[in-house]
Formats: sequence, C-alpha cells, structure tokens
Amino acid sequence: MKKNSLFNREHDYSLRITAFLASLDKDEIINVSSISKKLHLSKIFTARIIHKLRVANIVGSVQGKYGGFYLKANSEEISIWDVLNAMGYKVRLNDCMDENFFCDLMFGCQFHTFFIGLEQNIFEQLKQQKISDYIFRFTK
Repeated sequence: MKKNSLFNREHDYSLRITAFLASLDKDEIINVSSISKKLHLSKIFTARIIHKLRVANIVGSVQGKYGGFYLKANSEEISIWDVLNAMGYKVRLNDCMDENFFCDLMFGCQFHTFFIGLEQNIFEQLKQQKISDYIFRFTK
C-alpha cells in the first residue's frame, strides 16, 4: 500500500538544494553536476529543481563555461514555505478543505474545523522556518 506524504521528493530535494546553496561562500557559484554529486541527486532532477527555483528568483545563474548557480535570496529571509511554493506546493490535509469540495456535513463538522486549524498551524511553521537554520555543513 502506497503511503501519502505531505512533501514529495521534489519538495524535499528543493529544500536540500536551497540549503546547500546557502552554505556556499558569498561569491561562489556551482554547476548542476557538482550540486547533484554533493547531494547524491540525479543531474536531471537537480536541473529541473534549479530551473523552478530560478524562475521563483530564489536562485540566480551565471552563464558561460565557468557559470553556475548561487542563492539569490537571503537565506535568513527565505522560508521553507517560499521554497515549497516555488515547487508548486498545493497540499491539503483533507479533501473537504478544497474550495470545490462539497459535503452535506461540512457546516458544523468538528473534523473540518480541526483540519483547518491544523493545516494553518503547519503552514505557519513552514513560513517561520528560515533556510539559514538548515544550512549544510560540509567539509571542503
């Protein structure tokens, strides 16, 4: 039986990539191959994630033979929520919370109210947690 997760691999890896880029020196850039090797990710998956992060202005790029990527946003200002949103994070804890969902029991249902509060708490925690708190510490 398949288990469902709040976060898929793309979400997880995007957070790891962002935290890794935050660990680089201020003027350091790194290519996709080096990121994928250091984090043990496929090069194709890494490139796809980097592209989404770049479109969201979280990651910047330098073109050319010696080009690469760097964290464009300040790691103390960017939240886990920001990174997840860049990946298109659209998870609901329960189907009944979707705006197009209808249930005859929804109004006055204690579970609906509970799930709304729980989801708001989770999202608030994700917004408060900054990437700077999760920077990778690799030895060079």
